[in-house]
Amino acid sequence: MDSFDVRPYLVSIQDMDFFEEEAEQAADNLNAMLYAISNETAGSDYWQSENIAQLVVEITDMWLREPGLLESEVDELEDYITHLVHRIEQDDDHNEQLD
Repeated sequence: MDSFDVRPYLVSIQDMDFFEEEAEQAADNLNAMLYAISNETAGSDYWQSENIAQLVVEITDMWLREPGLLESEVDELEDYITHLVHRIEQDDDHNEQLD
């Protein structure tokens, strides 16, 4: 797999203006999730740059205005990503076995 650069996808405080005074914390938390995607998918034969980018965009869209972004600790958000990435891999493996 080629190396995926998550930096172009990172959000800024301005992107998180929905959270008003807590925009910086929201941006930090969402960016931690995006870095977790990059870390969890690195070195995997399953993940290619295109589907990593798709996952990053989907997570960003889903969490951009999600209050849970501030209600959760960074390690909880990273755990969520770890489980999500592994579930996607397992679901795809299961679907291949059914074919």
